[in-house]
Amino acid sequence: CVCNFRASWAEPCVQMDEVFARLAVEHEASVSVAFVQVEAEEAEAVAERLGVETVPTFVVLKSGAPVDRLVGANAPELVSLVSKAVGTGTNVKPSAGSAPAKSQSLDERLKALIESSPTMLFMKGSPDAPRCGFSRQIVELLRAQSVEFGSFDILSDEEVRQGLKTYSNWPTYPQLYAKGKLIGGLDVVKELAEEGELVGELSG
Repeated sequence: CVCNFRASWAEPCVQMDEVFARLAVEHEASVSVAFVQVEAEEAEAVAERLGVETVPTFVVLKSGAPVDRLVGANAPELVSLVSKAVGTGTNVKPSAGSAPAKSQSLDERLKALIESSPTMLFMKGSPDAPRCGFSRQIVELLRAQSVEFGSFDILSDEEVRQGLKTYSNWPTYPQLYAKGKLIGGLDVVKELAEEGELVGELSG
């Protein structure tokens, strides 16, 4: 199962609760993973046993033991964590016909990542530490336009890096999405910014 250790007084938890709830609905048909929300302060013994020291913390359990976790409020990483848990199954063995399901699971994972933020940037590195010039430039353009956006480091996940090229039919990075729709790469974003149309395009 996937456990959400949270506290009602922590604002980041409130925000991540919404993402967690949406993921639970998206994967409600899965027989392999249960989604459990835990008030950390009311279950101190459990939290301590699982090494939970801060909220929010998301722990994937298999046979009662933690096998993966995410500490902090990071929606794209939570989507990735849950997708991996659902894709591998934490309580059941994969069926013999698991190969086609894996392909479908990747598409579902990519869709969930793309939709994890109204404006979503797939880049090399992070906004505060870009790992290529193109990614650095697109972050600067977005910040200059005061655009709030989520991001995912494609260097951290080779499956996402290769799969998104096919999914979006766009062969290079960075890639910017708004409301689930591909806007384009650096050149497209730069052109929209120069023409004063970027914010309008992102707000749709």
